Amino acid sequence: MKKMIKIESSSFAALVRSYKKSLNMLAVLQHICQENDVALSMLPDEVCELINPDPAEIEKQRLSGRLRFAEEENGTKHYSIVDIINLKDSIDWKVINDC
Repeated sequence: MKKMIKIESSSFAALVRSYKKSLNMLAVLQHICQENDVALSMLPDEVCELINPDPAEIEKQRLSGRLRFAEEENGTKHYSIVDIINLKDSIDWKVINDC
């Protein structure tokens, strides 16, 4: 059975605008980091604080290859911001489908 979510058109438009702004900001940040030869990455603790995944989920995604290390410095792993965004989308998709 298919699930259907109804959203007012004005609310949906606001969500789309917000999403587009986020994508544009990410593109700007990626460009700035690329031009300055700096990795756009986060530490595992920062990932947990930002999107609140279960640490086991982070490890599961890492082992499956969906969450790759952007770099490793002095034994500290940094995750690519693009992979983090994809992880957040995956988690949100599961939540929506479980409703």
